Formats: sequence, C-alpha cells, structure tokens
Amino acid sequence: MDPRAILDHEFVVAAYTVTWVIQLGYLAWLGLKWRAQKRDAERLRRP
Repeated sequence: MDPRAILDHEFVVAAYTVTWVIQLGYLAWLGLKWRAQKRDAERLRRP
C-alpha cells in the first residue's frame, strides 16, 4: 500500500472512533439524566 492510502485509512478509523466516542458519551449523559429524573420523581412521590 502506498503512504497516501495508509494515511487515508488512518483518518477514516480516527473519524469513526471520534464519532463512536461522541455517541457513547451522549448515551451515557442521557442515562445519567434519566436516572436523576427517576430519582427526583421517586423523591417527590414519597414526602
């Protein structure tokens, strides 16, 4: 393989990695928000 093809492949792998990290981070953030909302609702239900 020529160096340009290797570099192109590395950029594609990096782009996919960044995309997955952003998506998984957002999913984790949504999970934390959902858990906090669930906890607050439970606290309001039981005075």
